[in-house]
Amino acid sequence: MRLAAGLLALLLALPAQAATLRFCAEGSPAGFDPSQTDSGVDFQATEQVFGTLIERERGTGRHIPGLAESWSVGADGRSYTFQLRRGVKFHTTPWFKPTRDFNADDVLFTFQRMLDPQHPFQRAYPSIAPYMSYMGWDKSVEMIEKLDEHTLRVRLRQPDAAFLSSLVVSFAGIHSAEYAAQLLKESRPQQIKQLPVGTGPFVFKSYQKDSVVRFVRNPDYWRPEVARVENLVFAITPDSIVRAQRLRKNECDIGALASRADALELAKDPAIRLVRTAGLNIGYLAFNTKKPPLNQLAVRQALDLAIDKKAIVDTVYGGAGRLANSVLPAELWAHDATIKPSVHDPARARDLLKQAGLSDLKLTLWAMPVQRAYNPNAQLMAQMIQADWAKVGVTARIVSYEWGEYLKRMDAGEHEAALTGWNADAEPAGTAAQLSCGSLGGSFWCDKGYEQAIQKARSTLDPAQRKAFYSQAQRIAAEQLPFSVIAYGELVVPLRQNVVDFRLDAEGNMRFDGVTLR
Repeated sequence: MRLAAGLLALLLALPAQAATLRFCAEGSPAGFDPSQTDSGVDFQATEQVFGTLIERERGTGRHIPGLAESWSVGADGRSYTFQLRRGVKFHTTPWFKPTRDFNADDVLFTFQRMLDPQHPFQRAYPSIAPYMSYMGWDKSVEMIEKLDEHTLRVRLRQPDAAFLSSLVVSFAGIHSAEYAAQLLKESRPQQIKQLPVGTGPFVFKSYQKDSVVRFVRNPDYWRPEVARVENLVFAITPDSIVRAQRLRKNECDIGALASRADALELAKDPAIRLVRTAGLNIGYLAFNTKKPPLNQLAVRQALDLAIDKKAIVDTVYGGAGRLANSVLPAELWAHDATIKPSVHDPARARDLLKQAGLSDLKLTLWAMPVQRAYNPNAQLMAQMIQADWAKVGVTARIVSYEWGEYLKRMDAGEHEAALTGWNADAEPAGTAAQLSCGSLGGSFWCDKGYEQAIQKARSTLDPAQRKAFYSQAQRIAAEQLPFSVIAYGELVVPLRQNVVDFRLDAEGNMRFDGVTLR
């Protein structure tokens, strides 16, 4: 590790050139298979490598054609036919040399592997695709069929207003079926997560956990606005103070999302500027409802009432956050602004705990090790919650893990209460599904009324009706409190003045194709 750290320091100390773009990332990716991830850190890496059928326009989030040139929807709202782009090439790497261009077989492999437990690749390498469930594919997709080499049809069991939007999300990144067949033949299917092959603007080169991810420009990228730098380096830097130092020392060109306090300090440096936008995100405290006494609504209410959320927003977000009132972000079109935020009422919290027979409750409180827009300082937030809970007789022990381990353990339900959050999509279905039955949102909560409301929101195509159903779901969540919602965070990215054409959208996507250095 000492040698690796030395090599990284040498790499970052080199003068910035137009050939190399250096990004100070806030965490280590758990892997590079987009279907297996639901973490922003992982998606940030895989989005450089993989293309999707429909893409977000860089900087706006507007949906535009990607690997699908065009698509049509059947009259019944259940059938989608995609015309696939011709001449798109998969990456050539030391571990794979493609013999054909992208076609319908690649889309079939990518989607069927996630949907079919009996798919040969899934049987050889069982893997979970959490976002597939968030977006409801496991329930909605009835059939995927290849009509010809460049035409594909997806048939749904019922209309799903969120389906096209779900194709934009990173989990739907298209793999090479030819590469997958090679891995199966060589009995190395797990390599699909470690050595990725995609069609995106950058080609994966190497990864050293907790140190660096390296990419190179894809010379065959199909978009005319190809990646403009030869090399892209993710310098993994979990500590925000160290990230700021690296930016000031010209060891990084772009930093990960920064807290308001860090951003204001960095803005004092004339070599650094800030890119900011309102964020589609939600920071929350997830209660593991599988673990007593958190399975009791009165206990969750007490813990929620004990937290001084306004103080947290003022202190932790420093003006770059808004008090949350709902599980859907405030910038999302389906957000219900009429829901009242929870109040800070320690006396009521003590009464509820007393009624539940809990005079000396002890809990573990998990704090994220990384800085995210939805929670710029989880350690400080945990300390403030710990102090608030102590005032009502609850003793909290703060624990944390490396980010990948944190997510893994939380998904396994090891926590009691865990600080986490979500960078949302413009389509509310994915965020709402964080609380659906069987999701990995951290609460393990299952409410039939909530489930029915979000399913109705997905299956109707009328925007007003959809919003009404999402409002119903939000109100159920506010009453039942599987999450204690904290805040919606502003997105702020610090970068050096010589960075040209970096764009940030409300979903927090960081695309580096099109970016250059003066």
